[in-house]
Amino acid sequence: MFLALVMFFTGKEAPRQAQITAAIQADSSATSFLAYGKAVRGYLNDHPTASGSVDDAALAAYFLPGYIRDDRWTNLVEGTSLYVFATDATEKGTVVRLFELSQRSVLVGAKNQVTGRLISANGFDTGIDLPAAIPNNAAVMMGR
Repeated sequence: MFLALVMFFTGKEAPRQAQITAAIQADSSATSFLAYGKAVRGYLNDHPTASGSVDDAALAAYFLPGYIRDDRWTNLVEGTSLYVFATDATEKGTVVRLFELSQRSVLVGAKNQVTGRLISANGFDTGIDLPAAIPNNAAVMMGR
């Protein structure tokens, strides 16, 4: 009987724990991404003529105290557009969590591998062509 209860509990609890772990990882990833984007925007407010990619040395003064830099995040400034994006795969659910934390901004989503456009996290094709430097399916946040 005890063994049956343990097996039942394990069968029900393990998937729930996996979902909780995935949600925590997505939230952590999204929060880190947003903090990185905030640092880039801070730099651009002080240096409005900047273009290209703003390197970490220039951003150091703009990172929040205690921020641990995630090497997947990078940026590109083209004209009046800022693109903050991931260079590698993110945790499942990160784009959706970014969308939620950005107050459901249509300028948060992923690069469509077929069209090269920004697809908002809610599935809306924004019609915005993204630069070739942004990898397909990458998490993207636009702004300036």
